[in-house]
Amino acid sequence: MSITQQLLGPGCDSSASASLKLAEGRPPAGTVLWVDLTNEDLPQFDATAQALELREEELSFLTGSHVAMSTPAKDSITTVAHCVTINGEGQLTFDELRLLTTQGLLISVRVRDKSPEHPLDIAEALPISDRELSSVDALAGLLSALLSNYPLAADTLESAIEEMEDLLVLQTDLDSLLAHRLYQLLQTAHRFEWALRPLESLASEIVGTPGGPASLVPALPLWPDLARRIKRLRYRAELLRSHLQNTVTLYSTMLTLEQNDATRRIADASYAQGEQSKKISAWAAIIFAPTVIASMYGMNFRHMPELEWIAGYPLAVALMLIVSLTLWLIFRARRWL
Repeated sequence: MSITQQLLGPGCDSSASASLKLAEGRPPAGTVLWVDLTNEDLPQFDATAQALELREEELSFLTGSHVAMSTPAKDSITTVAHCVTINGEGQLTFDELRLLTTQGLLISVRVRDKSPEHPLDIAEALPISDRELSSVDALAGLLSALLSNYPLAADTLESAIEEMEDLLVLQTDLDSLLAHRLYQLLQTAHRFEWALRPLESLASEIVGTPGGPASLVPALPLWPDLARRIKRLRYRAELLRSHLQNTVTLYSTMLTLEQNDATRRIADASYAQGEQSKKISAWAAIIFAPTVIASMYGMNFRHMPELEWIAGYPLAVALMLIVSLTLWLIFRARRWL
């Protein structure tokens, strides 16, 4: 895959690739060279990096060896942005984009090797001006083009959240598939807000500290407007996340109520079964006592003096009645009957 080069600045044709030979070093003063790469291009970029006099830590950042903070440092800026795309099913995809800005140079590395060419045009985002262009202005133009899809992505996310709310209200059975869709949507909302955090930090740093190295001072008033756009998107992302968290709370409440109702039904069934078991056990004990006495007198023993008593039969019947009545009163007192 060839490395895309584009020369930006007054008098440059932004529609065509720059004819500048990278081996010659930095571009002319007042212009900015944009080098667009993917991970597949990085092995071919070593010689170019030496020609552009990139430091070891800058090259290490481009290759993904370490993650830099999204703030200006010395005479360069390193930040990680995300290009958002919307597929046919309305799902959002965030592709990482590593950005390095030095004097007269802007380098972008798309992490996904098989990602399509992103339609980012810095020239369209830059105002027409004869003033010299700084690399920080070019970075602002790239970020502005990068943010062009974010409002549509926010609208798509908002529609998905509203659809999920309606589904939760109408859905009677809360299955695992619905829970998976809900938490996947929550993850997308977090990712949307997380993608704006480094950009907001970088814009606030540049707008808040106009001094510093001359190579990092914007020549065009682009960053204040960009900072406002990022702040509005970040505020909207926070609202969407809060809205979705309320939806998750609603889902959790409905799920808890359903589980409590199922638990109550099981408890009621268990209680009724226990009551029936106690009644059966009580009557079995009441019937068991007379059965034992009657079975004793049904045995064919040779010596049973009770059989010769005149009051033997009434006493046996009375004993059975007394034992049964006593057991009945005991179980009645314990509310088993």
